[in-house]
Amino acid sequence: MSERLADVTLHEVARIAGVSASTASRAINGGDKKVSPDLERRVKAVANSLGYVPSLSARALRGRRTAIILLVNDPRTASIAATAAGMEEAGRAAGVVVTVSATGPDPEARLAAIRTLRALNPRAFVVAANSVTGAGVRQEIKDELADYQRSGGGLVIIGDSELAAPTVRFNDYESARVIGAYMGGLGRRKAAILTTSHPAFAYRTEGFLDGLSSHGFKAADVRIVECELSRAGGRAAALELAGSGAPDLVLAGNDVLAIGALGGFRSAGLKVPDDVALSGVDDIPLAQDVLPGLTTVAFPFKEAGRRALRLALNSSEYTEQTEHLRGALVVRGSTLLSTAE
Repeated sequence: MSERLADVTLHEVARIAGVSASTASRAINGGDKKVSPDLERRVKAVANSLGYVPSLSARALRGRRTAIILLVNDPRTASIAATAAGMEEAGRAAGVVVTVSATGPDPEARLAAIRTLRALNPRAFVVAANSVTGAGVRQEIKDELADYQRSGGGLVIIGDSELAAPTVRFNDYESARVIGAYMGGLGRRKAAILTTSHPAFAYRTEGFLDGLSSHGFKAADVRIVECELSRAGGRAAALELAGSGAPDLVLAGNDVLAIGALGGFRSAGLKVPDDVALSGVDDIPLAQDVLPGLTTVAFPFKEAGRRALRLALNSSEYTEQTEHLRGALVVRGSTLLSTAE
């Protein structure tokens, strides 16, 4: 073989061999679509003469297509970490590699990440629903993922989304209705809900209200506060409520908001649960470590990861399949007034 030329690209090999770049890639790296033996020998001869060396990582991904990519906004959250752990566990059993790609909060970055990752030709994307939403790019993202599906790639969504793909969903409404009914039965009479602009939170708010109504609460009398989805957002909402006639019952759309609210109420001189009974949703690890421990709904995120992985391996067979996972009520000190007396 001749001495390797600097910066020889696959496109140069393809041009000299008289084939397309995708054909040259299949001839050199292998893949699902084979080329003829004569064409393979010709392309490889050109590659050898130029000293072209294929990327081993790209070859592994493009050849066997064993990679499944979990696409999320922030991999540091407890729910995503548990989901990824479930996928990795199922992936090891199935002989596939699971990797996590974080796009951050910028919708444009999500679209750019999907386009870049497509070039690695993974076997499937598993997409957290909140990572494919955002003003101005949602349709572009949907189009990009639909094109990926048409090219033979697998796609699975975790959460609520309009994308046509196998989906793993949490039963947000029913889980919230259960905790709403529990909270409504505590004997408190002035309720508030902390929420944010997101489909899952809309279902949870509806469930909270229906659960509360079983104990005589009217939806019009329940104060609904929209806030930033963060601990700071929950804290700010609690301070707002404390300054305008504090409720004695607060249902937060998730644990992050609830933990932020716990700090906010404490700063305002209100005790949980003596003055305010407080609940969350998700059962993140911190929910049992705060004082008092947070009453919440535990969602099976790790099981969601396992199911998403299994669907990703067979996504072409389950185009419209949706798997629903329900949460379980976990009662802790933030609502147990009797333990504080």
